Parts: sequence; structure tokens; C-alpha cells
Amino acid sequence: MKYHRTGRRINYFEQEDSMRKTVFLIVTVFILWGFFLIRCETSEKVFKPAAETVPLPGDEKTWSKEVDEFMPALVNPPEDISCFSKYLLDHAEKEFGKELLPGRILAWSQDLGIASGCLEMYIEEGAKKILDSRLIYLLRMQVSYFVSCPFAIDVNSWEYKKYQITGEELQALQGKKNIADIGTFSEREVTALEYALAMSRTPVSFNGKLLDDIRRLFSQEEIVAIAALSAKVNYWARLIESWRIKPVGYTDDPLLEVDSYNTYNMKN
Repeated sequence: MKYHRTGRRINYFEQEDSMRKTVFLIVTVFILWGFFLIRCETSEKVFKPAAETVPLPGDEKTWSKEVDEFMPALVNPPEDISCFSKYLLDHAEKEFGKELLPGRILAWSQDLGIASGCLEMYIEEGAKKILDSRLIYLLRMQVSYFVSCPFAIDVNSWEYKKYQITGEELQALQGKKNIADIGTFSEREVTALEYALAMSRTPVSFNGKLLDDIRRLFSQEEIVAIAALSAKVNYWARLIESWRIKPVGYTDDPLLEVDSYNTYNMKN
């Protein structure tokens, strides 16, 4: 037998019974949660081409420039969103203060939606622990403009004044001026922005001077954060453009020129 300090004996059979009850409770919770998720999933999938489920406006037969401007997206969100995905979407939209069409479209796959949400959340949180807030904002803006994604520009640029980003700096991020010629950018900012641009190009292209500079000016963890953050913005901007999603309307600041950026190619 085993004794408490009070002298009361503890029966090993009582301990085992308590452990069994605890394990049973945990397993039951997981089974019920799994059953809940399964019940919340949409019905069995039946293949239907998007051309049938998302008809073009009027009598249009092909995706034209006019259609591209009119349609909210290439893909509609599913009519029935699983309970778990709906919960995550509600939380994200509360944070953003807007309906997030990319997240709703991702609800076609709960796995892809969760993975994308985790990518966004953990990279942002990780970067905030390593990089200063102005550099994070500059990197987000730079990649958004480089990819020419109006949605990303809208989301990632509307608070630029909060980060003391000047009109001249904005023009550099838009590609109208050479980043290195802007005196208000620090050497670290210039190097980080050029590094983000190099990894955003297709094909990716680096030179020895840039790599030497990034190693000289930043620690290893900072380089990891800059690259991961830039890659994350690339992921969202390119994904959103592939679905032809329009900006959500955070800003109407003419200096940001959100409506001037478009990736629709008139050449077939």
C-alpha cells in the first residue's frame, strides 16, 4: 500500500480505476469531436466542371477582360462550409473586419484552408518576434506591388502612413524609383527589400553582393524571417490572383494606385 502524508492509504486499484476513467474521458471527447467534424462535412462530392457551376454573365462564352472585371472571382465559395472551417473563418473575418473571399474559397478543402490559415498566423507571429514592424510592413508592400496583386496591395498597404512610409518610399515600392536611391530607407531596409525582390522574381535570381550584404547586415534568424515573410506574401498574392479576386476596399488612397495593378493578360 501507499500512504499520503496524512496517513491515509491509497489503494493501487483505486489509482488504476481513476486513470482508466481519465483515459476513457479523453478518448470519448476525441471520438465525439471526430464524429462532430464528420457530421459537419459536406455531402459526397460529385464532379461538375466550374464552367457549369459558375456561369459567366449574360451570354458570354469566354473569359474576357470585361468578364474578368465583372466577376468577383474565378471560383465561388462552397454553399455548405463545414462547421470547423466556418468557425475559423468567422474568427479571421472578425480580425480583418471584412469578408475574406480567399478564405471562403479555400473552404472547398478543409485541409488547405487550415494549412493556409496556419501559414498566415505562424509566419506573421514569428516575424513579429524577430523583425521590427516597419520592416515587416515594407516587405509586405514590396512583394504585393511586385506581384501586382490589387487585393494584396489593398490589404498590405492601407496603413502605410502609420509606419512613416513617405510618398517617395511608396514610389520606390511601386517600382517607379530605385530603392537604393531613397535616402530615407536605412541600409538594412534597402537590402531586405532587394532580397525580397530577388526571391520573388521568376526565375529567382541572386547575386553575390546581395548575399554578402544580407549576411553582413542581418542575423541568421532575421534572414529566415525575411525570407519566410516574403514567401508567405508571395503565396497569398499569387493564389489570390489565380482566383481573380478583387480588393476588399480597405483604402481609396489615390497614391496607392490599387486599381492600376492587374495581372490579366489580353494575349491568349
